[in-house]
Amino acid sequence: MNSLKPFYTALITAFLLLLIAKVPANAQMSITTENMALGGGGTSYLTGYEALFVNPANLYIQEKNYRLQISLLQGGGYFDSLLPVSGNRNRFNRFFDLTSPYDPSLLQQTLNDEQRDEIINRSFAPNRLESEFVNQTDFYWFGLKWVRPERSYAISLRSRVASRYQLGQGFFSDQLFEKNGLITFDQSLNQRYQTLHEFSFGFAESFTLLNGLLPQLSEFIIGIAPKVVLPGSYLEADYQNRYEMDSETNKWNQNQQFNQRTSGLLTESAGQFFTGQPPAYNYTFSDLLRPSGIGFGLDVGLTWLITFGDDFSVLRQQDEPTEQSLRLSFSVTDLGAVYYSGDPLVYETGLHTEEADWTGPVSDILFEGAPNEHYTFLSQFDSFNEILTALPREESFDVLLPMSINAGGLFQYKRLKLMGDFTYSIVKNAFNPSGITSYFGVEVRPMPYLPIRGGTRMAPHLPGYYSIGTGIETRWFDLNASVQLKSRNGGPTSEILGASVIGLKFYIQ
Repeated sequence: MNSLKPFYTALITAFLLLLIAKVPANAQMSITTENMALGGGGTSYLTGYEALFVNPANLYIQEKNYRLQISLLQGGGYFDSLLPVSGNRNRFNRFFDLTSPYDPSLLQQTLNDEQRDEIINRSFAPNRLESEFVNQTDFYWFGLKWVRPERSYAISLRSRVASRYQLGQGFFSDQLFEKNGLITFDQSLNQRYQTLHEFSFGFAESFTLLNGLLPQLSEFIIGIAPKVVLPGSYLEADYQNRYEMDSETNKWNQNQQFNQRTSGLLTESAGQFFTGQPPAYNYTFSDLLRPSGIGFGLDVGLTWLITFGDDFSVLRQQDEPTEQSLRLSFSVTDLGAVYYSGDPLVYETGLHTEEADWTGPVSDILFEGAPNEHYTFLSQFDSFNEILTALPREESFDVLLPMSINAGGLFQYKRLKLMGDFTYSIVKNAFNPSGITSYFGVEVRPMPYLPIRGGTRMAPHLPGYYSIGTGIETRWFDLNASVQLKSRNGGPTSEILGASVIGLKFYIQ
């Protein structure tokens, strides 16, 4: 190549477009060790078997020479809370508590005025009626990638669990807000809990219909990865309770409704609650993983790989790893649905509207997001108990997979990588809130075998974080670790939000 100017121009433009976007953020696309360290994107970065779930086109790219990549038992977790949890060991234990069924026989943490103020300052952005929280874990049981002269193939088995909940500020503060010209008070709760077991198999190859259209040394790559999905227990609870001031009568109009769908073992507690019996809690996290339906999905991706300098890997893909390149990637992930037929239950109250002299009281107890915890939390409010007059229905239902559109760019120059990603989540789901998300990351290698990674995300309504990670990467194996630290207005803190302690991969030449 005679000049690097086109590549630097494209890179700078892509990063500026991402930086100026005022966007919300969600949890990361793939919770693996390297990806967590880089902030959580991965659309253009991941090239191992994990690319099946983020951008299968990248399976075709090789950054070291090998014929077979093998990985066993790799994963990570992400956990946030309304109030700080003292000690990282306690946070680790708390994370597993909140992915297990809630035990109503345990005493919940009571709140005083000082703790409510801390929740508002810590977890609710100014002038926002609600805030969102995510607890999530990905676990890759195994992953294989093998490289052939014309194609690269991969298979993997992944289990992922997520609980995402949204709370109205009115649960913890009597502050009023003006929205659309109305004085508003919000005490709404929405929670989705979902477990998915996914067996994915896919391939990537050069997209010959596009190659040769441009004079640069470049290659268009396409990847396709269908998957079979076995969903575990499912919970979707949506309680809407909003007060709006009537300017003529100076009284509140209260609008309430509660809808819920469950499957698997979570249905047992739901049925007992709606019939007035004490909710059951005699099962564990592993019980929630049992399949309660069937589903199918598809991940597809496209990457434009541009090499420059003395990098001719697009011509000698099997013999020379890519070291100097610009990658522009696009993918659509989780296109599909799951059908829940194992002990399904549907509950709907319909919309209840009435006039009230005052808003509801604030909460006396803390909500932490464990499945089935919402029964105990909402039952403290009389207005919620009064609308539970319907009967549940045993009715199968289907749920779309957490479909998203992803795009990203990566600039690689030998031991330096700069990357930026954004994703648009189309479907409301347990794993990602709706809207656009952006991630940024950097990787440098003081030594060829020693990567140092860092990243962040933009998070107007979710907590921001800074991520760091390192490891040892040799010709025969990779060993990596990463951690994500919560950030506040004053900068990073020592509070751990996410971690992937060990990521181990083996390579056969």
